[in-house]
Amino acid sequence: MKTIYFGILAMTFLSPCIAQITLDMEDLPQPGNIQISVKIDSTQGANLSPGSPGTNMVWDYSMLNPCCGSLQASYDTVTWINHSSTPKAGDFPLSNIARKDRCYIYHSHVTHTEATACYNNHYIVNNTGLFQYGFEDPVPVVVGTNWNIFPLLAYGDSTENVAHIQTPISADTVRVNHIISKSLADGWGTLITPDTTVQVIRITTTEKMYDTLYVNNVATDIHVYLDNYYYRWYSKKTGFPILEINKGFQNQKPPFSQKVKYSAYRYFSLGISESKLSGGIHIFPNPFTSAVTFQIDEGRIVLSVTIYNSMGRKVITNENIRQNKIDINGEKLPVGIYFYTIVLNSNDTFSGRFIKL
Repeated sequence: MKTIYFGILAMTFLSPCIAQITLDMEDLPQPGNIQISVKIDSTQGANLSPGSPGTNMVWDYSMLNPCCGSLQASYDTVTWINHSSTPKAGDFPLSNIARKDRCYIYHSHVTHTEATACYNNHYIVNNTGLFQYGFEDPVPVVVGTNWNIFPLLAYGDSTENVAHIQTPISADTVRVNHIISKSLADGWGTLITPDTTVQVIRITTTEKMYDTLYVNNVATDIHVYLDNYYYRWYSKKTGFPILEINKGFQNQKPPFSQKVKYSAYRYFSLGISESKLSGGIHIFPNPFTSAVTFQIDEGRIVLSVTIYNSMGRKVITNENIRQNKIDINGEKLPVGIYFYTIVLNSNDTFSGRFIKL
């Protein structure tokens, strides 16, 4: 399962008096959030220490290196969406948010073009945190007693969670994952990554997993993993960790190894001239100071344009446009990097970035 994270634009400098972070519902993901992460070099990630718990800490990870030959090749992106908009929403009736996952390209015999489809993971957001409710695996799988992915905790608080996942393999075979986890907010202070310095709270989760394969109700293959863990540093109103060091079932399949990822925002180049994407979309001027124009090649129509800020929050939404040229007034937007999503009448969706100076 791929989870990926979006970053923060503003640099928060070290201060001798650092406020303690308290998480609330505004810090959970919301539909429309976009998350971008940088995956870390596997050797560095496997040997990285999560550091010590405590108060008014400074966790310095400014030395992290990307994994995959270049920074751009190390990026990964995920989008949080409305649960009700997913094709299999009815299979997960209690969910109120979903996340696009495991996208793939296929040839449509209806449109005779290449199309993209995604499975969706389904979640519940409530006043205690973010819970995984089900998977499209591709067979719909509902998690028993819901799986707490992001608990809302204050420093020193803890919570325990038990999840039970039954995944059908065939008519007579089912895999059962029984997961026991405990989360503790064990530190707060300042986190430094290659992209940012920011005030955070750290939540450490330990995980025990019992993985059993049943054939005709008889256990035929049993694996026990008692030492899984997740270290996650959260800032305010991001909906995702700024840094994550993990070795657990929430992020990977067995055999488990330590992996690291951090939120990305700063490596997008400034001074970009007009960009023409492969979809025939122009955005200009870029950077802009007051207004920016989106234009699509003749013959296609833009249905909607959505603008997100550097934390993945929607700041502008224009719907029912039905034109091939759109002017966006950005005078009231703060200086920074923004992202856009354009939906065309062909159901194609294009995304990109632009800069407000």
